[in-house]
Amino acid sequence: MTAENTAAEPMAPLFEVRGGCFSYGDGDVLCDINFCVGEPDILCVLGANGAGKTTLLKCMLGLRKWRRGASYLRGRRVESIPAREFWSSVGYVPQAKLSSFAYTVGEMVLLGRNSHIGGLSMPKERDREAAHGAMELAGVSGLSGRLCSRISGGEYQLVLIARALAAEPRLLVLDEPESNLDFKNQKRVLSTISTLCKERGIAAILNTHYPEHAMDIAQRALLLLPDRSAIYGSAANVLNEENLKRAFEIDVYIHRFKIGGRAYASILPVDGEEKRQTERLREMETRIAQIGIIVEDPDAAEKINKLLHEYSGFIIGRMGMPYRERNISIISVIIDAPNEKISALSGKLGMFPGVSAKTVYSKL
Repeated sequence: MTAENTAAEPMAPLFEVRGGCFSYGDGDVLCDINFCVGEPDILCVLGANGAGKTTLLKCMLGLRKWRRGASYLRGRRVESIPAREFWSSVGYVPQAKLSSFAYTVGEMVLLGRNSHIGGLSMPKERDREAAHGAMELAGVSGLSGRLCSRISGGEYQLVLIARALAAEPRLLVLDEPESNLDFKNQKRVLSTISTLCKERGIAAILNTHYPEHAMDIAQRALLLLPDRSAIYGSAANVLNEENLKRAFEIDVYIHRFKIGGRAYASILPVDGEEKRQTERLREMETRIAQIGIIVEDPDAAEKINKLLHEYSGFIIGRMGMPYRERNISIISVIIDAPNEKISALSGKLGMFPGVSAKTVYSKL
């Protein structure tokens, strides 16, 4: 076969679930779950309490058996991959519970090399180097000699991440890594995960109770719904007000803003009346917009000028020019006003015969 008629097969995603279903007895917990993730992306799994987030992680890793469907690592069914090979590629970080065993941080992280060490073998220098490198990556090398029972919850969570990294995996799977941590340690853990994925080129799948965290660090999102189905896609498309209301069965308001040029989102649960008030406040928010006006009817010019005069207190710029080849006029109006004022002006302009109006909002 010549090179001309040989087509390279597309590479399978790093990790994928196809048609995953799981049930306890007669009741479905997860139904027709489909998603994939590749390096260096982060996929966040969200849903209400009892939606099946932890069960999903256990099923996809082969710790529980799918009733239907399957998990795939680089196109191979997970159940067909030898355990040592699988856990050399996948690092699992369970929900953190402070250790009651007398392990030092260094010893705990070295346990992450188990998939590379034979059952009766002792760790080699290569294993100790990998464990030390993992502690450096997670920012806990300074804790190496301390007992795990004597460090903070945030530090211990980073130790568990280091333990998973010691296996040098291509995929990190984390079960609620920021739960039970204060603001500072939540930020520290999430920043570590995000940095690892970007700099090491690995992928991560994590459960979280915090949609804001998912919007901050994730490229992909899987939202588990009360009917046991799920919505999967880019985090920006999945995590909107409508979908979050379906998942958590409460109205939400998403406020987007920027600090230092970086976009953030704050998500608030609200009741019905609060939602209506919030939408009203949103309409009153001041924004900058450009209204482009095309005038085909010369008789409309006087009406347009009169209407623009009514909004003169909000207009910060205006320019008009004739386009004689088409016998039309083009007007551009820059306005700094509440949303409701901008919408009202644009709507009134569009009502005039022979007039078209288009509004474009600034991203500020």
